[in-house]
Amino acid sequence: PDVRAASRNLGNMRLFTGIVGGAAAALILASYPATVLAQTSDPAAQAAPVSDLLAGVRIPYETFTLDNGLTVIVHEDRSNPIVTVSVWYNVGSKDEPTGRTGFAHLFEHLMFGGSENAPGSYITRLQGMGATTLNGTTWFDRTNYFETVSTPALEQALFLESDRMGHMLGAITQETLDLQRGVVQNEKRQGDNQPFGMTEYAILENLFPEGHPYRHSTIGSMADLDAASMDDVRQWFTENYGPNNAIVVLAGDIDTATARTLMDRYFGPIPRGPVNTPAEAPVPVLAEAIEQTMHDRVPYTSIQRYWPVPGMLDGDAAELEVAASVLGGLASSRLDNELVRGDETAVSVSTSYASFHRVGWFDVTVNVKPGEDADAVRARMDQIIADFIANGPTEDEVNRVVTQTVAQRIYRLEQLNGRASTLAEGALYAGDANHYRTELEDLAAVTPAAVRQVMQTWLGRPSYNLTVEPGEREAYENAATAPSGAAERAPVSDYQATARPPMPEIGTVPGLDFPDVIRATLSNGIEVVATQSARIPSTRVAVEFDAGWAADSLEAPGIEGLMLRASTEGADGMDANQLAQARESLGASLSAGATMDRTTYGLTAVSANLGPSLDLLGDVVRRPDFEAGVIDRVRDQQLTAIQAERSSPGGLGNNALYPALYGGSYGRSPSGLGNADVVTAADRDDLIAFHQAWIRPDNARIFVVSDRPLAEILPELESRFGTW
Repeated sequence: PDVRAASRNLGNMRLFTGIVGGAAAALILASYPATVLAQTSDPAAQAAPVSDLLAGVRIPYETFTLDNGLTVIVHEDRSNPIVTVSVWYNVGSKDEPTGRTGFAHLFEHLMFGGSENAPGSYITRLQGMGATTLNGTTWFDRTNYFETVSTPALEQALFLESDRMGHMLGAITQETLDLQRGVVQNEKRQGDNQPFGMTEYAILENLFPEGHPYRHSTIGSMADLDAASMDDVRQWFTENYGPNNAIVVLAGDIDTATARTLMDRYFGPIPRGPVNTPAEAPVPVLAEAIEQTMHDRVPYTSIQRYWPVPGMLDGDAAELEVAASVLGGLASSRLDNELVRGDETAVSVSTSYASFHRVGWFDVTVNVKPGEDADAVRARMDQIIADFIANGPTEDEVNRVVTQTVAQRIYRLEQLNGRASTLAEGALYAGDANHYRTELEDLAAVTPAAVRQVMQTWLGRPSYNLTVEPGEREAYENAATAPSGAAERAPVSDYQATARPPMPEIGTVPGLDFPDVIRATLSNGIEVVATQSARIPSTRVAVEFDAGWAADSLEAPGIEGLMLRASTEGADGMDANQLAQARESLGASLSAGATMDRTTYGLTAVSANLGPSLDLLGDVVRRPDFEAGVIDRVRDQQLTAIQAERSSPGGLGNNALYPALYGGSYGRSPSGLGNADVVTAADRDDLIAFHQAWIRPDNARIFVVSDRPLAEILPELESRFGTW
């Protein structure tokens, strides 16, 4: 369980070790022209309307409530003999009073550590029954646990989840408290030690006033964790983890009648707990702009802006999401085009709308290219933001955001856990498991004028402006607060465990009915391996090559990484912005990556837009432009990423570990970033040579998973790849 995956390095996640914007790497025509005259027809004109995509976003479900107040949501999907169990508690760090910061996250760990009738690690127990998508998370507004198990293991999983809901206090000993407290504190140290690891505290403390529920980090205070007594943590559990303060989603091979019987059996006897009303949290207004400069072990200057804004249920939420995507969220965003591809003064940019239950913030980050004038970049950044606030987005930009967002929601629903989480979030925050439909319909109704108005309302207010510069960190003292009101809280040390029936055994797992795998061969000999899956109206295509980071010359590591970056920045006469716009118009996701032994270029597309999406994949795989200016720009990005890797504990460890373990072709970091001197010296000929040596049709296979049969898709693959 790791809260840091969701809460650290806010605004700095666009620094990549792979491919910016998710664009796929490409193969090269034999002639490798600097400019290709052929143009792909306008993808936007070929894209299915958003209304057609929205029609495919549906999660059928039924719901019921136990006598003790536990809400249960059931989504039936008999396609596989598995069930996702997703338990969401209506408690997060915003609900922690003074002196108890970090308690929600501490309890996430304690509840993984064993319960009265299932002592020992829950991770070990669940893994032992074959659970997948297994984890737990804590955030400002919730704590959740989830696992996907085989149908015969469902009863045992429900026993475990109900035991830590209703039979937990007897398992919390001083020894387990001290153990998990130490784990959380070590997690905090690890997060703090990362580049930009201290920025989260500064952001929260400057955006939210004293006493505001969102002011403190989910990881909490060292002092509060140290001061936590057995009575403190037991009282916290009693107040917040009752069945009437939780939602359980069962998704998969189960029906409502069966679910009701099982939930009554395992959760029904748990007594109702106190009512937890989520803390109110008004949107703060900063009296004036706040300027702050910090220093850290970072490879570039990072310029950041934060505005407090409303949360996810507000009427302005859809417009804020669209605004963030247009300004710095899309691969074709305003800031990308102006600062990364245009002025080439930034190595990366990002903008996001962080929406929570009660409040949110709108953030903009520009990471300055080393050697550039940060003050000049800051001025240009603020000019772009001001122009966007004044004039708003175009209709085309809004349409691309909506199409891309709807497509991403469709892709999320492929896995049972994605569907379960979507239903749980709506039920927990909005009181409506169908709230995801409301969000999508609100997005589809957004207009440029409405975005402009919302931007002027919220971004016209003062902001918190943070600059993080390379250098030695300033001294930091974690806020220490004494436990408040401990004497007034009734002690619960005399808690007595109650007996319950024994844990059920796992039933017999039936033989698996794997989907049919169909093979075909294109006219040039490329093998196609496909299977059909009708869960969602989407198609995934992977073009795989026997190459990978180990294919990089030992004398020149980093060439493939540079090639992957450069080949996505222009194909078949389209520059990077045109390519990104085309992809966004279709709701397609293009990716490129490598392991030590494989290089894979992938496409995820809504099936309604498969044809034009395959055109894009074919272009970037076969017809990249490799312009000199593009190579210079992505070279700077890769060099910056190498510097970042060298300042990260994990990066330093990998660069030492792999050579020590393997040597030779495998004795290199799995990031594939390579050597800075090699990347600096590489030219267009080096990239072409790598393609000619490794990226060839006789070295390729194509994998397809789609709701459409291969017979329908094969002609489209033949037209894009069979003539190569």
